[in-house]
Amino acid sequence: MKNRKSIFAFFAISAAMIFASCSNLTDANVSSSSEDKNTLNIEVTNYDEVVTQASKSANRASRTIIPDSFDSDGVDFYLYGTNTSGGTFGPEKVTFTGNTDAAGGAASKTVGTVSIPANSAVWEFTLVAVTSGAAAPTEATLKDDAVLIGYSSMDMLNGDTAKFTLSPDGLTKEAQIAMKLYTDGWALPAGFTAKAGIYLLTTGADAGADATPTEKNVAFSDATKDEANAVAYAINSFAPGTYLFKVTFEKTGSNKKFYWSDVLVVLPGKTIDNVVGIPNVIGTAPTAPTAFKAGYVENSEDKFSGWYTTAFEWERGSKNENNFEIEVLEFNDADTVTPPTDADAAWTTALTAGSSVTYDSKFSSEENYESGSLLSGNTKAQLRLELGKRYFARIRAVNDAGESAWTLVALADAPAEPTGTKAFTGTTINRYRLTYFMNGGAYYADKATADADTAGTGGSTEDKVSYHCEDSTTGIEIIKADGTPIIKNNTYTWSYWSKDATSETASRYNEPGAAPEAYKGYKNLDLYAMFTTDASVAIFDKKSLEIQDGWITVDTGNITGKTATIEVTTQTEVKWTFTPGEVKDAEGKKIENFAYDKVNFTVTKGGTTFEAKSADKVGAATEFAMSLSNLPAGIYQVMFTAHYDTTTVSYPITTTITR
Repeated sequence: MKNRKSIFAFFAISAAMIFASCSNLTDANVSSSSEDKNTLNIEVTNYDEVVTQASKSANRASRTIIPDSFDSDGVDFYLYGTNTSGGTFGPEKVTFTGNTDAAGGAASKTVGTVSIPANSAVWEFTLVAVTSGAAAPTEATLKDDAVLIGYSSMDMLNGDTAKFTLSPDGLTKEAQIAMKLYTDGWALPAGFTAKAGIYLLTTGADAGADATPTEKNVAFSDATKDEANAVAYAINSFAPGTYLFKVTFEKTGSNKKFYWSDVLVVLPGKTIDNVVGIPNVIGTAPTAPTAFKAGYVENSEDKFSGWYTTAFEWERGSKNENNFEIEVLEFNDADTVTPPTDADAAWTTALTAGSSVTYDSKFSSEENYESGSLLSGNTKAQLRLELGKRYFARIRAVNDAGESAWTLVALADAPAEPTGTKAFTGTTINRYRLTYFMNGGAYYADKATADADTAGTGGSTEDKVSYHCEDSTTGIEIIKADGTPIIKNNTYTWSYWSKDATSETASRYNEPGAAPEAYKGYKNLDLYAMFTTDASVAIFDKKSLEIQDGWITVDTGNITGKTATIEVTTQTEVKWTFTPGEVKDAEGKKIENFAYDKVNFTVTKGGTTFEAKSADKVGAATEFAMSLSNLPAGIYQVMFTAHYDTTTVSYPITTTITR
């Protein structure tokens, strides 16, 4: 009798990246013959699982079906790269050599170094494994020759480690399915039939061709309760990749179905001949998912204006769910909130302080969907959440027999974040945007440089944008007006920040001379640099010099106060018109023939400036053209900044462009 193979363990995630960080790996050096100067650290997160271990390894939890994996002596590795300057690197053969940690034991990751060309900071790398002794694959033969492949993006200015997750996804060398199935000691109830098939993880669609689907009837009977009498499930030729193998039980005349499923990893040129025992899942509700955690995807902020990407990750509690449900709670606008302490009673209480949205099997059709799936077998999903808001989450598994208990998201317990993401540092899921508007001034990194620039024409005029998680205890330090860096508007001195570009006391974020407070909030914060001269210089009535509602019009769309909507059809630009109204001096007298010294017009989004124009001596209607050719639909910040003598005033307009 053929021995049953024990099933190999590791975390299986979504279709594109299937393996999570693993344990019991050995450190490795990556050697290369390249003599270039930039050093790249390489980390392979699942080297041990797919290269040095076999699926029949003993004492592994039953989690994923794979064939015998590749012996470490049976594959060679090659590194490829392309950069933003158009340069290429490789194929460069690399060798992994096991090391031990400082204590003499096996370290937890496979890492090493390799030298790469230094002519570009941003790289796209591909690491491939081929059969030992084979020639290095070319770009044309890569998908045919490789047996494993992994990808990594690397900005050498901001890091030096490229992480690879090896998988067979996208490769083309055909494999074979020769599995056997049995009911592991139980008999199929009367009236029930069984089908088995291979499906795409993300969509749930049959992974076979339309003309030859993989779903097949399985003839379970009283005789097929042990592996010696297992039923064959075979496909002669099948594409490598990561799939869901699912067995469906259905009673004739009933609309309920019950499932058992497992992630199926098909390696190029290998045969999956596992003998798999299927437990009795009929009428059994799924077990609650475990290890539910969330993190944010770095540098995802404002790629969709006003949003960032949140990644959720969990472990399946059982193998009989139809799909998962994630409920996301958005807290109402309040100074403080109390996150739920459990997934039931405390969650219900927390709903009084907010509202929730439930994502289910139709997750991929949601407007704020990013990647992943909540269908059976998946353990990762990403969606976009709004900047400047606070959220919490819980998850459960669902099938036709019922629902599991809810599992609350963990933000503080290590490891707090899914693989490849950053941890939220507060008690809620939150990211916010902090923007420093230069407001006509220039930014200097240090006081000496600012003092040396007596003309006030140097420095950076770009607004400063950064993103943070809520920190209600320590907060985020705000740039100090009496320290460094320095902001100057020509010869005028930066005095304080304003929250709405006015000099009203209520709008001042930091009073002149006061120590600036740390920001402990969670909302998006816009700060505008305000400038004054020394005390001996007269200041005009700032209230009178401020830009008023109605002074600014746009020839397309409409504008109400500080909000505008522009519907783009065929035009290539829109024209904004700035018309100063009545302005008074400090004594309340109207200034005849008044003109601002200069008016600046800028269009920005997420720290990127799309338009920057100015006009001198503006006392009458003045047009500023805004090109639409490089402005996709979205929300932009249109800013008018007017200068008169020692005074600078601004008028921000939140502008929505629709197409």
